[in-house]
Amino acid sequence: MSASLVAILDDQVIGHVAVSPVEWDGGDGWYGLGPVSVDPLHQGRGVGAALIRMALDDVRIGGAAGCVVAGDPAYYSRFGFQSDPRWTYTDLPPEYFMALPFAPVTGAGVVRYHSAFG
Repeated sequence: MSASLVAILDDQVIGHVAVSPVEWDGGDGWYGLGPVSVDPLHQGRGVGAALIRMALDDVRIGGAAGCVVAGDPAYYSRFGFQSDPRWTYTDLPPEYFMALPFAPVTGAGVVRYHSAFG
C-alpha cells in the first residue's frame, strides 16, 4: 500500500503527504512518511498535521506494523514518533530518524526507502 493525500482549499492544492513502503531488517509491513508539504501561505494552520494524522490512520487501518520518518523531532514527536537505536538510516543523525510502531517490535536494522527517494 502507498498513499498520497492532498489538502484542497478553493480548488487549489495547499498541502500533500505521501506514505510508501520501506524495507527494514527488523520486520515487514513498515512504511515511510514523507514528503510532507504545505503551501507557505497556509503553514501554521494545521494542514500538515491533519494530513499526517490521516496518512498514519490509513496505514494503521491497512495493517501496517509501523511508520518511520526523517525530520524534525520537535515536530514529529507530537504524532508519537520517537528516535530509537533499533531503527537506523544511513547518513542521518539518529535523533532525526524516528519510528512509530503500531505493534510490538523485535529486531533492529537499517531502514531502506525505495530507490526513487535517492
